[in-house]
Amino acid sequence: MLAAAAPARDCLFAAFSGHEIGFLGIEAYLANRPNLLKRAYACIHLGANIGAPRQPNQVHVSASLESWIAAALEKEGLSVDNKAPSGSVPRGEAGTIHRGGARYVALVCGTEVFHNTADRWPDAVDVAMLARYARAFATGALGLARQRS
Repeated sequence: MLAAAAPARDCLFAAFSGHEIGFLGIEAYLANRPNLLKRAYACIHLGANIGAPRQPNQVHVSASLESWIAAALEKEGLSVDNKAPSGSVPRGEAGTIHRGGARYVALVCGTEVFHNTADRWPDAVDVAMLARYARAFATGALGLARQRS
């Protein structure tokens, strides 16, 4: 969606490994791009368990992006279920982004089967809900990518 729209700014996508061993993936990625977090217009971190059935979401968000995430989710009939206190440091890769000084949104959902053999489709994933989250973030990211300042 973003590539086809020819956005006004660069859009980088990254998937990180090494979560269980000191966030090795994101740490290596950022070590090779030392100014990325300070230069980025916004970072969107899609965390664990998005699309888990019957699970509320939790959002960590920079103040300047609060209305953006609420509007992006609302367009798909979703809402911010829980917002972490402003300034709190998220766990995981989002914590690295926070400490790096970036404007960011990080979304995670809960699940009873995190890192468990029962964490598999179709029981642990609501595909329709996951698609709504995907559309919300794709459309919302496109809006951010089209902004020139």
